[in-house]
Amino acid sequence: MLSAARAAARAAACGPSVASATRSMSMAGVKGFNEHEQAVENMYFSKEDERLLGKLLSKMKKQTQVTDVSAATESAVAEEAALRSITAKYKVSKEDFQALLDWKHAHY
Repeated sequence: MLSAARAAARAAACGPSVASATRSMSMAGVKGFNEHEQAVENMYFSKEDERLLGKLLSKMKKQTQVTDVSAATESAVAEEAALRSITAKYKVSKEDFQALLDWKHAHY
């Protein structure tokens, strides 16, 4: 009789844990789906922020060139000197060098 009571107690104890394990596994799939959606959303907004910050940086550079001419000139000279030091070992024509500078300003 005592062993039957123990067996019943064990069955009762195991019953809810099995059911809760099954339920938590089904909820884990939903949780993973939410995490995936959140990751996709975060990636989208990161790219959108990068695009908008790039536009803002471009706008600020244009405004600086107009309002602070001496700083813009100094910056352009420093950029050109840095780029010349990188490309010094290559025979780059003036047109290609200018195209490289234009590309840098358009994309970075």
